[in-house]
Amino acid sequence: MSRSILVTLLAFLCVAVTQAFVAPQARCQSALQQPFKMFNPSSSSSTTTQSSQRFTTTTALSMSAENKENSLPFWLDPNTKGGVIVLSIVLLILPFLAYNVVTGLFGVDGVEAGKWIGVGFTAIGTFAWVGTYIFRVATKDMTYAKQLKDYENAVIAKRLEELDDDEIQALVEEIDREDF
Repeated sequence: MSRSILVTLLAFLCVAVTQAFVAPQARCQSALQQPFKMFNPSSSSSTTTQSSQRFTTTTALSMSAENKENSLPFWLDPNTKGGVIVLSIVLLILPFLAYNVVTGLFGVDGVEAGKWIGVGFTAIGTFAWVGTYIFRVATKDMTYAKQLKDYENAVIAKRLEELDDDEIQALVEEIDREDF
């Protein structure tokens, strides 16, 4: 009975994992370009300025380079479907492995081992979860902070789009002087 349930669970997980890994690159590319569609004048009218296109392209390229440098493989990244599935499987199997090791190798009573492993796994999981929250607060890697940064970038892009080429050139020259 339990073997058939385990086989069914593993089959379900295999299907879920394969569905999570379907074309992850295509999803990432469309998500990367999504915030810039609203401010790209080529999507709404036929008149475009080179400066806004350059800014949009430069911003998109810098964001993609930043994401590539800091990212894990998509099957380990907890921000992707594949990462969530793989990490969930690991966290599901880990207590069972610990139980089998403690009861088999060390000869501890099954009830006592189950009690301590359950409490320990719950406590460690809770402290790890709270720790990740505190770390995100300390590094300002929260949803609100990201949304605020995206909004500020969008406002800057919109203002840059409204500037004339002469004003943009003057700003670029001023920035170049400040860099040196």
